[in-house]
Amino acid sequence: MEENESVELQTPQDMFGREIKVGDICVYPVRRGSKMWMNRLVIQKISHDPRGKPKLSGQKGDGYPVNITSLDRVALIGRDNVIPFSEQE
Repeated sequence: MEENESVELQTPQDMFGREIKVGDICVYPVRRGSKMWMNRLVIQKISHDPRGKPKLSGQKGDGYPVNITSLDRVALIGRDNVIPFSEQE
């Protein structure tokens, strides 16, 4: 890619195509050995990598910081501290 070439920033979306915004509540899968579960994440920051792909940063319920770079397994479950949320603006 040349220096003068601009990169189009992608809108962060969950696995169902819903837009993810700062403050949203999402879940993502975790695996440790043969155990699998879903963790909840409150989105605090949305940034983009050099190719324009979105990255999510936030905190789990216990305050542990989390960065997610692959959004194809993330599901939006809440907005404005309401679970389940309404997609109406």
